[in-house]
Amino acid sequence: MTEQQLNATVHRLTRDHRTSHTDCDTGKTSYPTEMALFTQLRQEITSSSRPSTGASSGPRSPVALGAVVLWDEIRETLATMHIAITGKDEPATSPESKLQKWAAWTQADTSGNETQKCLHRATAWAAAIDQLINPVRRIDISGSCPAEGCGVSHAWTWDEDEYVRNTALTASGSEARCGACGATWVGAELHTLALELWKVAA
Repeated sequence: MTEQQLNATVHRLTRDHRTSHTDCDTGKTSYPTEMALFTQLRQEITSSSRPSTGASSGPRSPVALGAVVLWDEIRETLATMHIAITGKDEPATSPESKLQKWAAWTQADTSGNETQKCLHRATAWAAAIDQLINPVRRIDISGSCPAEGCGVSHAWTWDEDEYVRNTALTASGSEARCGACGATWVGAELHTLALELWKVAA
């Protein structure tokens, strides 16, 4: 399960992918193609200003500055891991390739520790990019994630240009998500999550 979650998260970060979108008015669900999260983050950096600023030559918005800081952290981490795995610096290798190689390398670790390490970092990056580009107010949920192979109660999330320790489980609207492993619960699945958390707390 953890390996599948890692592959799915790496895919979202490094490749264009389909995502689901439910229209609040009609209830219809569509499946548009979304750009890779790394690509979206880079676009955030290259834009000189957000549309809301009204000027094409003004200073970068706080969102763009946050994107620069986050992207630097991602590239530095991937460069360090790439050297540790391959013994080579290879600055010309893209961050996408470095993350994919890191994820593939973890499969050789039978303990699963390296897979968890990569998954937690990739999940944190995906959540940080999502929150940076499409900010949504999320509510903290107390308890440990019931997803198979996870079980953590806290996770490091990106906030105000730095990682902070928050509850792993958060909710927004009709979705709950684990910031550590990336597991999600939508719609009726929220009831199942609530029951799981209640059983542990009882």
